[in-house]
Amino acid sequence: MFGKKSVVLLMLAMTLVLGACGTKANDSEGTGTGSATESKELNLATYGVSIGFSKKDGDKLEGYDIAVAEAVAKHLGYTKVNWTTADMAGMFGMLDASKIDTIANQVEANEKRKEKYIFSQTYIYSGAQLIVRADDDSIQSLADLKGKKIGVDVGTSKEAYLRANDPNNELNITTYEDPSVILNDVALKRLDAYIMDRAGAQLLIDNSGLALKKAGDPVYTYEEAFPFPNTEDGQKLRDSFNEALQALAEDGTLTKLSNEHLKQDISKAD
Repeated sequence: MFGKKSVVLLMLAMTLVLGACGTKANDSEGTGTGSATESKELNLATYGVSIGFSKKDGDKLEGYDIAVAEAVAKHLGYTKVNWTTADMAGMFGMLDASKIDTIANQVEANEKRKEKYIFSQTYIYSGAQLIVRADDDSIQSLADLKGKKIGVDVGTSKEAYLRANDPNNELNITTYEDPSVILNDVALKRLDAYIMDRAGAQLLIDNSGLALKKAGDPVYTYEEAFPFPNTEDGQKLRDSFNEALQALAEDGTLTKLSNEHLKQDISKAD
């Protein structure tokens, strides 16, 4: 029979052993920063409708945005990436509510967004590009679209740009949730043009098989990055992403991923 003192010592010894085992398991998970550090899970959102960037195929997401985000997560030691799909407004709503850590979806780092969010360093250099029918040479800029119909992805910075630069409502702006539908409507003459991200324009045209082309120079140019809440945790995670993105740029990973998914290197400025 053990005495009370022996039982207490035995229980203490077992507690120390279990504690040591738990410490080893946590140490083996690697290191990360930000709100996901403790669980080693990174919570991300994307739209999942853009060929080459973020496209959902069954239960799998693929594209440059997805690949870059997962490469960053791996570099920082996260053991799991949890993906959620939503439209742009929904993604920013989740970011504001701390339901996700950041957005991986061609997020334009414009001045309006910088009033509220902080951004990682750039991993996409692009611009807003007009897409028209292959036999239409009349459209080269927004000025040529006055009184005509233009399609744009709903809730995007491009929609905001169109409305801000059309004070007299001379553009007939139609918003869409599915980019493939916009291309069809241009080809079928239901729209005169579609304004989209230049980096993926040619790939989208090629994959559609439709008689379309890029028209004129970019309406405006911009850089895209990962947005974070302007909080202490957000700043820490942003800094970690910057460290990872810099390393992935220097070792050629960003160039490799861009060429793999988009047939061009959009990770560097022209």
